[in-house]
Amino acid sequence: MIRTALALGIAGAIGLGASAGAGPIAVAVGAPTRQGAPDPENPPYDGRFAFVRLRYGARDASLAGGFMGGRGRNEPMWAHDLPRADMNFLRIMQELTSVQTAPEYHLVLSVDDPDLFRYPVAYIVEVGFWVPTDQEVQALRAWLLKGGFLIVDDFRGAHLDNFIVQMRRILPAGRFQTLEGGEEVFDSFFHIPDPHALAPPYDRQLVPVYLGLFENNDPARQLMVIANYNNDLAEYWEFSDYGYYPIDLANESYKFGVNYVMYGLTH
Repeated sequence: MIRTALALGIAGAIGLGASAGAGPIAVAVGAPTRQGAPDPENPPYDGRFAFVRLRYGARDASLAGGFMGGRGRNEPMWAHDLPRADMNFLRIMQELTSVQTAPEYHLVLSVDDPDLFRYPVAYIVEVGFWVPTDQEVQALRAWLLKGGFLIVDDFRGAHLDNFIVQMRRILPAGRFQTLEGGEEVFDSFFHIPDPHALAPPYDRQLVPVYLGLFENNDPARQLMVIANYNNDLAEYWEFSDYGYYPIDLANESYKFGVNYVMYGLTH
């Protein structure tokens, strides 16, 4: 377990201190070039860790509608913060862990893409707008039951209702439990003593809640799904090299992502 303190350099130089907490890590991936076309050409599979984002809703314009956050983008709901967030996060994974990866190892897969079974961890956002097909339900159920670990991010308020409904279709017997902070996923790489201390990047009146779905609903067994309800880690990741949000909050958001991935890779 590593209790290193992150210090993100905002301007652009990339560095890693030689000892815990000694140096800055700067996340800088250059100007976004594909923000308006968020379905990138996926890198070929070669065994290195890739950050898999799940695509959904393209069949339904009401679900694939534009970004509602007011920054002038027009992108499907599943693509929020892509590609900068995914690339910035992979840079942190590359710099801080022994996981073999690189910023370009981010990819987008449909929920029912057979290639999903090559990857142990997947990420999905804005699940208030997510209505998987029956085929996607079956595919995601099979992936989870084979050991896949799903990270759910960027949803709030009444969006929880739809997420629960869709997850009941996928794992009918599954029941989400509130995670309080002592669970293994919050200690798998960084020690996160109080996950609720990370304020959401916007709508600060919201109270973050972390929901977990365990194998056989038993907290002593494997965590299959973790959901960041009333929070949005990728929003912090996307702008961590702009100084748009306070450094300490961006630091903490990366710790969550690293912990989630390390948990998914080791269980």
